[in-house]
Amino acid sequence: MPLAYQPGSFWQYGTSADVLGAVVEVASGKFFGEFLKKEIFEPLGMMDTGFWVQPDKRSRLVKTYANNGEGGLKLYTGNHLGIIQQMDREPAFESGGAGLASTIDDYGKFVNMLMNEGSLNGVSILKPRTVKYLTSATLNAAQQRGFDLWQTLCGHSYGNLMRVMTDCSKAGDIGCLSEYGWDGWLGAYFCNCPKEKLTILFMMQKTDTGTTSLTRKLRNIILSSKEIV
Repeated sequence: MPLAYQPGSFWQYGTSADVLGAVVEVASGKFFGEFLKKEIFEPLGMMDTGFWVQPDKRSRLVKTYANNGEGGLKLYTGNHLGIIQQMDREPAFESGGAGLASTIDDYGKFVNMLMNEGSLNGVSILKPRTVKYLTSATLNAAQQRGFDLWQTLCGHSYGNLMRVMTDCSKAGDIGCLSEYGWDGWLGAYFCNCPKEKLTILFMMQKTDTGTTSLTRKLRNIILSSKEIV
């Protein structure tokens, strides 16, 4: 398929994570989910994370909601981005950018591994310099102009599928220099503040959520009680 623009000349949110997932499959010779399980989930003890939920765990799968158009909520039962909402079968498509079911405890193990520069409980997943690269802003000046169009992320840049705080004075809420993280379509919000030794994980399970005003209020309350560096 043709590119939207020349590499390095602009930035746009898209399907790059899915492309990377396909690259992992080719390079490893394994399905993406199998690679994640063997290389990340099992070593970190993330036993409740995967692209589908097995029958003996399905009673623990939370319900998902959407706006009902009248100021309230309704149960969401549809599928999105090729992901089966019920998580009741092993999918043919394991997305590089979405679709994992998990728990806040499992997610916490992953983000703590990043906070600890690639290791957790004696298990090494990444080298410290790799974590530094993954959590650093990598956009050039031309690419940054594209990212700046995303007005809710003022004060941030982008690097390796995560937002990275580069200028706290431009952000819309209290922040920490070099903090990084991301949020998802169902409101799974993640933020690591390495200089503060602080992690924020917040799960909502509502469609079209991302970073909400409630998330920003919680951030302000938490970070205003810390000494910001």
